[in-house]
Amino acid sequence: MTGWIGAACAAGRPSRTSTSNPNLISLADIDQAREDGVRDLYELIDRSRPRWLQGRTPRSLEIPTVIAVYHHETLLGGIDALRGYPLISVTSVRYLDAAQAMLLPGAGSMHIEGAIVVSTEIVPDGGAGPVSRRSLPGGA
Repeated sequence: MTGWIGAACAAGRPSRTSTSNPNLISLADIDQAREDGVRDLYELIDRSRPRWLQGRTPRSLEIPTVIAVYHHETLLGGIDALRGYPLISVTSVRYLDAAQAMLLPGAGSMHIEGAIVVSTEIVPDGGAGPVSRRSLPGGA
């Protein structure tokens, strides 16, 4: 009986990060991290989804096994691309497993264990300036 009471109490506590989808860091999570003083995407992921950064064993001696980092569908490189990447315009971060990641552009030349896909705000007019989240439908 006490196990049920403890579980019910734990369920009512607010979480620091979203746990509904272990493969997504939402805008709310990113905004909270920024308020908590998180400096970049690497630190955010290391704190909230550290398994995303952990590679397993190499699959080949000749071709490196990597966790690829993408901005939308543009390959940025490995997880070091997350260091220094500011949170300011990031709207979400997703983790894709190896099967999903292999469908991304540029993935064919390496063994990809997974991919971290960064989504950012819309940039209208060829980059004249970012659209504020507050001006987007449903924005805060």
